[in-house]
Amino acid sequence: MSAENILPFLRTLAARPNLLVCLRSQSKDDVLAAAAGLGLPFSDDDFNTAVWDLEEQLAVRRGEVFDDTFPLWQIMWGQFYLEYLVHDLLPSLVDTGLATVDRTAAQGGVR
Repeated sequence: MSAENILPFLRTLAARPNLLVCLRSQSKDDVLAAAAGLGLPFSDDDFNTAVWDLEEQLAVRRGEVFDDTFPLWQIMWGQFYLEYLVHDLLPSLVDTGLATVDRTAAQGGVR
């Protein structure tokens, strides 16, 4: 299991919107199994720690407080969490330099 697989997995979902639609309402265990099936395994703890850390780093980069008023979380309401990660968190990470755009990946994924 590897936390290093989390961003590549989210990048894969960004490049494969049909897969995102299929997984967005699945349980976390199902999403973890799908990631493993794609050769990108990671654990529940890896996921929780990595996403929390990325959101915290993003808040610092943006000069925002990382608490229950974190502005990016306001965007999350009304969508599935997995969609928020792919459509909002990843682009924000690119905008702040915490992730890069992989121009060679299918459909310009994020690293």
